[in-house]
Amino acid sequence: MKSSVTKTFRKQLDRLPASVREQAEKAYELWRGDPYHNSLQFKRVSVNANQFILFV
Repeated sequence: MKSSVTKTFRKQLDRLPASVREQAEKAYELWRGDPYHNSLQFKRVSVNANQFILFV
């Protein structure tokens, strides 16, 4: 799977407390290692687009 983020997302992520950023980084690494891990939940953004939102 391919992932991408927007500049806005990156700015918002940088504003979060360090502990929350660490949790986000761990979740991303979990997704990179196993995109189908049972603790990860996906929601399709659009019926026509092959884009998803990831919930941890």
